[in-house]
Amino acid sequence: MAHGDRGRRATRRLASLASHVATRGGDAAPRGTAVERASTSAPTIDRPEAWVAAAGECFGPGAWLAVDQARVDAFARCTEDHQWIHRAGAVTQFGGPIAHGLLTASLLPALMDGVLPRMGWVAQEINMGFNRLRFVSPVKVGARVRASAKLVSVRRLGKGAGGKGPDGTETVVSVAVSTDDEDSDAKPAMTCEWVTRQYAR
Repeated sequence: MAHGDRGRRATRRLASLASHVATRGGDAAPRGTAVERASTSAPTIDRPEAWVAAAGECFGPGAWLAVDQARVDAFARCTEDHQWIHRAGAVTQFGGPIAHGLLTASLLPALMDGVLPRMGWVAQEINMGFNRLRFVSPVKVGARVRASAKLVSVRRLGKGAGGKGPDGTETVVSVAVSTDDEDSDAKPAMTCEWVTRQYAR
């Protein structure tokens, strides 16, 4: 292994440990600093017909979000997934501890905030799951992630028996989560097709 690689890996391990110690010591930065908000605001879609017509459009990228050791530790406690590769100071083939893949997936609501247009006509939105979900490359602890999206399809939903239900759509969005890690070779950290349903006011 080259000396430069050893140095980079040592630096990442130290950064992971520093993040862990700082959080334990009560000196962690306020939560609001974990996400760097995008400077531009998303447009508003006022009618389901306009959302259907937007199929094929691309959106983002969104704001960066930091994946620090405190976030990884909290996710491990919630899910009881304490595999050693996620712990502070872990020596792995990736140069240090990495975040859980499912943690990256669970961050999608935050990562997609402000990426897609606002739905002015929607009263509620329901998560239907994923058609495809792949963890392409690891998210190293201390890295930042952000999301880009492409609107794959929008299908109008019926109003139910008697036509008395709310108007709605079923949306399929292709999402790519990228990281600012210089060793990622421009590969996304995660890709998926996210399926949601929107219901009118």
